Amino acid sequence: MLLFDIILDFLYVIAQRRLSAARKLMQVGLAVAGIALGIGSLVFSMSFNGIVLTADTNGSTVSPILINTFLIIGELVLVAGIVLEIYQQFWGEASQANRAKSVDLRSLLKGSAPQLSKVFTQTIEGSGTRKSLYLQQQRDELLNDWLDRSSESLTHFAQNELVELNQHESEHPLALGAIAHVPHCFALGFLVANRRLVNYYCWDRDSKKEEKSRWIDCRDKRTRGQSISGEVKGYKSNNICSEKEVKKLGLSIEFSIPSDPEVFLEKAGLDAVYQIKLPKQYIGNLFSEKEQVKIISEIRELMNNQLLKKYSSVEELHITITGQNSFVMRFAADLNQNHIPKVIKVYHFEKNDYPWFFNLSPNSDVVNFSVPTNY
Repeated sequence: MLLFDIILDFLYVIAQRRLSAARKLMQVGLAVAGIALGIGSLVFSMSFNGIVLTADTNGSTVSPILINTFLIIGELVLVAGIVLEIYQQFWGEASQANRAKSVDLRSLLKGSAPQLSKVFTQTIEGSGTRKSLYLQQQRDELLNDWLDRSSESLTHFAQNELVELNQHESEHPLALGAIAHVPHCFALGFLVANRRLVNYYCWDRDSKKEEKSRWIDCRDKRTRGQSISGEVKGYKSNNICSEKEVKKLGLSIEFSIPSDPEVFLEKAGLDAVYQIKLPKQYIGNLFSEKEQVKIISEIRELMNNQLLKKYSSVEELHITITGQNSFVMRFAADLNQNHIPKVIKVYHFEKNDYPWFFNLSPNSDVVNFSVPTNY
């Protein structure tokens, strides 16, 4: 099964026909041709200083035919990779006119990772936003001071640097990568919104995977067929008698690790909470761009066609998420729409608690924070 998954992953990358596909094709082409040549050297003969070594001279001709076939296949794959590489360098995503502009966000103290432009040197270039979004909490810095600095930096990014990028670099995609707290990731995705082309990258920290401690281009990951269908459950406060009384609606989105929606309901003082899960919860389960888009579409349909119709008096949307940063940013970008409640609060989840959150509002480029005193 593992080998089958590896083959499917390889074919999916090739199907993207991007620079990563060209590199994969060249690697595989060289490997296949090299193996064929190596085996061929044994099937025929080798000589050194007058000593001749011949292997299986009276054997079947099937082996040479197979070797030559694989040699030709390897050469064709190598040539295909070279052709695709040339195309991408001059006219594709690696060309100067089409390179993405990196936006790197950091807020976790242990989140050490190279800039996107340093890893994907052929397809991503710097955008000048590196320092403004490096928001790690400094030693001895009070929580309120750190959150104040973070919210001001994100607001400044939206009101200045993002405006310049949208005005002068609009033909370039943005490349978003974050090693940050969920509210920081959500705020960045929300501010960028889905009004321009954005490519999302995720830092793989799953120690059980071969790709650990690497940036992953979400476009290169195929879907595993995951869905939230049948994984949604609602909870309502005991103080709520009718659906019209629900003004504070919560979403407890639990993809990588479980949380407790009833604790969220109580701690955040909500009227109702909906728990949204995936059947399999683990770190690194949702890197695929297509799968993220599909699940976000399912959540949006749930909200628009069920929740916001059922609870027509909702004024505030409260969200907690355990999931990949790339998903958090993409989901946030999708929520920056006029029909969403004007008040959106995104919580930091830590040790089954929700000690602080960011405040956002659709079509607003201001980020505020709050630290509830009742915790």
